[in-house]
Amino acid sequence: MISLTVQNHQPFAIKNIPILTLQEFEGSVREGMLTHARMIGLFGLEKTQTETTVIAVLSNPSTSSLHLVGTVFTAINNRYNSFAGVHQQTHYFECELAENHHIIPEGHPWLRPVRKQTVVLDKQPYSMYRMEGEEVHEVAVGPIHAGVIEPGHFRFQCHGELVYHLEINLGYQHRGIEQLLLNTSAAQQNILCESITGDTTVGHTMAHALAVEAISRTTVSLRTQTLRSIAEELERIAMHLAGLGGIANDVGYAIGAASYGRLRTLVINSSALLCGSRFGRGFIVPGGLRFDATTEAIELLQKNLSLVQKDVSTINSVMFDASSVLARLDHTGTVSGEWAKSIGMVGPAARASGIELDTRSQFPYGAYRYSPLPLITLSTGDVFARARIRSLEIDESIRFIFEQFENLPSGSIFNELQPRAKESGVISMVEGWRGEIAHCVFTDSQGSWKRYKIKDPSFHNWYGLALALRSEAISDFPLCNKSFDLSYSGHDL
Repeated sequence: MISLTVQNHQPFAIKNIPILTLQEFEGSVREGMLTHARMIGLFGLEKTQTETTVIAVLSNPSTSSLHLVGTVFTAINNRYNSFAGVHQQTHYFECELAENHHIIPEGHPWLRPVRKQTVVLDKQPYSMYRMEGEEVHEVAVGPIHAGVIEPGHFRFQCHGELVYHLEINLGYQHRGIEQLLLNTSAAQQNILCESITGDTTVGHTMAHALAVEAISRTTVSLRTQTLRSIAEELERIAMHLAGLGGIANDVGYAIGAASYGRLRTLVINSSALLCGSRFGRGFIVPGGLRFDATTEAIELLQKNLSLVQKDVSTINSVMFDASSVLARLDHTGTVSGEWAKSIGMVGPAARASGIELDTRSQFPYGAYRYSPLPLITLSTGDVFARARIRSLEIDESIRFIFEQFENLPSGSIFNELQPRAKESGVISMVEGWRGEIAHCVFTDSQGSWKRYKIKDPSFHNWYGLALALRSEAISDFPLCNKSFDLSYSGHDL
């Protein structure tokens, strides 16, 4: 594969990215994916009145390497041979590139909107997929929902109670965050990254801070790295508890829902002891942390986590042994390992289908470089597996936090940032609680951002939810939906 090969958080000069002919670009990307690389980015880097430079970013977990390669399109030569027919993981990336830059993937199996609900390629009207036949009916849900929920539109094609196809249409709260990041102050950029998706504040601010530090050649202390990772694991525990509570509620297991909810409150209150905010806001900044953890806060946090560890073990054993619960979870919403790998699923949802993929293990960063976490997988790919893997990850996150507190390094919590390198880039990957987060950032000749591309794990996993509903009863949609627990805002950006 012809490419620039770098490591996670390794800065590079933009001029070192090979800009190939279209034929060479297609061949290089195909070769990479045939050797087990995954696409994590396909976007326009630079655009003039006549040309658009497009960059593909691939990751190879087996070698912990990242590969960048580019090509140039013009208004006349704006077509390429789609990769999606063979490599389905590229499907949505190609749709996004077409929507943003009118670059057309010829032979694409299903060109559809990403953040524009009614058109493709700017002007062509888009019609959702429809089945026809006797007793076939269509159920439309959203984008306005009955509860306190973000906007998203779900179109079910059903025969009786069975769902044959689910199409998910998002983009209703597209806020233009990537563009806003190019035109705001450094302090405002950090606030924007905290708001990419409100339940992954620590994950996205971690990716942003690591990107800024890498491109400015700024190092942070081991204490800073450790406290950041503790905050990240607290966020993971809290959201896994929230997800388990939601699953318990959807199967009518009230005592489980109440118990998980109580424990989540204790965990986010513990996050406030460390971060000053129950949701991790205002803690991580480029260069380090806004404030240090006090001895009293650490002692109380450990006390809280000891209680969580004891109680969550009890409620997990009761819930996952309850026949009434297992009857709803087992063999419901199954996504096979083959499907999960094909569409590029990430995070606990992928690991529940047997996919060995975890940025903390394969592209380690911060404290994970010194204290690795085990890569946990299950094989059944159903709601049970997606719920069970959350419970297992809670156990490991608590163990990790206690281990870090036992050996908490000393040192400063903030170092002044050096100037950003000019005409440079960095790929910043972290493992949010939903899975792989990627911030691909590039600077111009003045050291300012000229491109800031964000990929939230939900970008991959919404298709997993659609596959999970195939041949399932439509009444199982809320349960399947909660087992993925995806972000609308993280997708819409």
